[in-house]
Amino acid sequence: MSKNNSDKSTSLNTNKKVTFLQKHKRTIMFLAFVFWIGFAVLYSTQSNAKESYPIGEISKQQLLENHDDFASNYYDYQPSEEEYTAIAAIADKVTVDVFFGTWCHDSEREVPRLLKSLKNNQLKVSLIALDGKKSDPAGLAQQSGIKYTPTFIIYAGGVEIGRIIERPKQSLAEDIWLIWHKHSLAKS
Repeated sequence: MSKNNSDKSTSLNTNKKVTFLQKHKRTIMFLAFVFWIGFAVLYSTQSNAKESYPIGEISKQQLLENHDDFASNYYDYQPSEEEYTAIAAIADKVTVDVFFGTWCHDSEREVPRLLKSLKNNQLKVSLIALDGKKSDPAGLAQQSGIKYTPTFIIYAGGVEIGRIIERPKQSLAEDIWLIWHKHSLAKS
């Protein structure tokens, strides 16, 4: 008899739970939806706070001190003699604007390589960090028509003579030298 009463009690409790869920189905679904939205907003806010990227002109020192992947790639990269020679040959003939994102894997690879190739030379390089929409506060990316990162714009005498977009054909140093060389031949 006690087993029978126990079964009836369990059955009544189950029925009460089902009835409660049926009665409050909409309220429970609404609360679950509100909780889900709140969690998504909270997670998004925390993610954005962690992923604050520098935007605008940035120095080599700031880049390497504040972005471990860039620093690691810089210190690990060993330029070839050809790269050092190419940069030395054009150091006083060209300037380079580098548009990149600290969030961009291609930038993490290529920008440190260029900076390391310049280690012993005086080639003037401007580093312009972009946001995820590939823009910066000064509007330099928009003025330069930047669509991909990184983009290396090479200037001679203040005039653009070429671009390297995302990755070089040989190395950045050698490709920059080749752009300058073609430009100087065309001027002759």
